[in-house]
Amino acid sequence: MGNKWYMTAEDIAADLGIDEKEAGRLLRNLGERIKRKGGCYIAGRVPVSYYQKMKDTDFMSPDGMEADCCPLNQKRLLSLKEFCVYASFGQNTARQFAKKAGIEKRIGHKVLYDRVLFDDWCDKNKSMEM
Repeated sequence: MGNKWYMTAEDIAADLGIDEKEAGRLLRNLGERIKRKGGCYIAGRVPVSYYQKMKDTDFMSPDGMEADCCPLNQKRLLSLKEFCVYASFGQNTARQFAKKAGIEKRIGHKVLYDRVLFDDWCDKNKSMEM
């Protein structure tokens, strides 16, 4: 990557060891992510810094333009979506479970789920009647 500011499909193919067609698809996907976040995207190129950030997360980050992201097991309060991923629940089951187990926390209108209380509940209990 050296002194480059932008990555092209050829650069990505060489860096990842994939064919240029696949690299082109990846490049378009990265460009779409940039546009969705309101960034400027030059067709056929992505900034090296953005590419590197996405590569570091195996291109799995839902938003490579986030400043700092910490793993779910390091956060205390989780959103519904994060809690569903963490607990392997659907949204309805997660809401019902959280109310019964007492792990739902409200801050104003925002509803968050306490990961530590969930972990404690899992350690102490085997099942719950829904």
